[in-house]
Amino acid sequence: MSKLISGYLWAYRNVDSGIKSLQSLQKYYPDADLFINVDYEGDLTNYQQRGLEIGAKTSINLFQLGYCGNFGNVNVGYECWGREKTFEFIRGFYEACKKTNSHYMMLLEEDDFILKPMTILNYDFSCAIHPTAPSPTGRMRPNPIPKEFFEYSAKLGGVTQCPGYASGGGTIFNREQFIESWENCKDQLYEDYDELVRISKIMGWVDFFLQYIMMIGGYEIIQNPLLCEHWEVPIGWEQFDIITGLKDHTLVTI
Repeated sequence: MSKLISGYLWAYRNVDSGIKSLQSLQKYYPDADLFINVDYEGDLTNYQQRGLEIGAKTSINLFQLGYCGNFGNVNVGYECWGREKTFEFIRGFYEACKKTNSHYMMLLEEDDFILKPMTILNYDFSCAIHPTAPSPTGRMRPNPIPKEFFEYSAKLGGVTQCPGYASGGGTIFNREQFIESWENCKDQLYEDYDELVRISKIMGWVDFFLQYIMMIGGYEIIQNPLLCEHWEVPIGWEQFDIITGLKDHTLVTI
């Protein structure tokens, strides 16, 4: 019998918080398969050791990916990942998907935590992203997707509408649909990547390209209303099922 959900942590050096992120999933879904993929030059040794303690499988990127691009006060010298970095990120996520039989795979980062059984898992869906239109506070910040990306998706048989892009940590994917979508579109995306980045830098951001794979595969993207970002809901975030961007992991009880 297949598991309901597994977890994939993209990690770096915040080991205590990263392990707690996975433990927060394991708390409510004890049979979940857990995967840790450490960015190159991250704390692989401690992640391997601590991962073994919770039954997680640990791997490492073949080269350093770092931030997707300049964001806020962070200036890394480029606007988005190039093709090789994007495909290396997807490789890690895809390989984890192939190593489990769970229905869903959840993307986690070191500051993401599950706070209670996830309501959205009572329903069947393809990809559940952060709510931005409206957001948990009712604001409309839809992270619009350029029309050219919808046109490209349609050309490959994909969907032509979506509430916006927001597929960062906390996003949940139908695992088999993700595998199918990636295997069907990866060669064409590799060929067209530079052209797509010229349309918009979001093509080189995790927040978009993971859900875009599902969109090209023809699968609907929905918003998870019980997934919130801590910066937007600094008070009352405990009422949600999933909190992301929580920098103080001690606020979460396992």
